[in-house]
Amino acid sequence: MATFPRITPPSVTEPFAHFSHTPISSGFSRLIPALTRYIECERDLEHADCFDPAFVSWTRAAERARAEVLGLAGHIAASPVARHEDLPLKRSGMLTHALIESDSDAAFTALHALLGTHAELFACLEHGVVAARTRQMLKICHEQIDAIAELGEFNDPVAAWAEPSSDPEPGALIATCAI
Repeated sequence: MATFPRITPPSVTEPFAHFSHTPISSGFSRLIPALTRYIECERDLEHADCFDPAFVSWTRAAERARAEVLGLAGHIAASPVARHEDLPLKRSGMLTHALIESDSDAAFTALHALLGTHAELFACLEHGVVAARTRQMLKICHEQIDAIAELGEFNDPVAAWAEPSSDPEPGALIATCAI
């Protein structure tokens, strides 16, 4: 008599427990390295004379990196939310876009403070494999946002002592993120 060996691994019949991308998480995965490139380009320019013709290629690289980050962040903001874990990714992408586009130090400081004052909007509180991957992406992004805040372009020590402005931009972002 023949004995039939099991050739199907036992894990095949278990439920799917892997991370799969949505349009927002896919865009966010591309945003993280783009942010890293942008930060490095801006750091390079901090120590160079951006008006010196020898550094024109550095300036162009920084402009390309900025355009890439803003494009990816805009794509994330325009993408539909497919699952609960996408919400903090979308909000962080919108915050990143708003921070880079901020026109004053006061607006930047107010927007950057949102990570602390409204942390629940930028955190993934779900459980499971997807939530763990989302938390990992958010942690990296928030560290990069802190690195952006340390850049000379956004960190003006004189403006830190100025009176807070009544800029409505942070309130509008909070209202948008609460969706």
